[in-house]
Amino acid sequence: MKKQIVWKGLDMQAMEYCNVEITDTDIRIDGSIVGFGDDTPFSVTYDIITDRNWEVTALEMAVERSGDCAWISIQRDPDGKWTQSGHARPEWFECIDIDISLTPFTNTLPIRRLDLPLNERTEIQVLYINVLDNEIKPLSQWYTRLSEDKYLFEGVVKDFKAEITVDEDGLVTDYPGLFTRVNA
Repeated sequence: MKKQIVWKGLDMQAMEYCNVEITDTDIRIDGSIVGFGDDTPFSVTYDIITDRNWEVTALEMAVERSGDCAWISIQRDPDGKWTQSGHARPEWFECIDIDISLTPFTNTLPIRRLDLPLNERTEIQVLYINVLDNEIKPLSQWYTRLSEDKYLFEGVVKDFKAEITVDEDGLVTDYPGLFTRVNA
């Protein structure tokens, strides 16, 4: 499967172009986001690699903001050990998924990996990447499958909840107040 998606960021005046390619050995995702947030233009490019079970194995991300550039390089080995730019990060051990603040794509990772039955709720640990604050930390999140194409997402900040609508591939079509998909 190869799919291209365009999302509009509603709270940050942003646009994202994302490619998803499922191969025989892995899943490769790359995206580009441009926008305006906190009174500053920004540009983000990312490359994510997962195994066939949608478990993240690598993230490379470049962020440009106010003329400054930052590079994030994260890997996860088959034993669940994370490294950042070659340095061990044992405090991330319980995380399987990542959540990048400026893209709805990373909600697809746990949705596809978990493949929850209807009305089931589960807690996961994610590596949350707050792009504009240049912060990476583990967080708890919850997903509940409400219907064939709707999930209740809870987490990131205290008391945050959103009913996310997805397509047949688990890709977000509507994330109320934050993102909407532009193409079908």
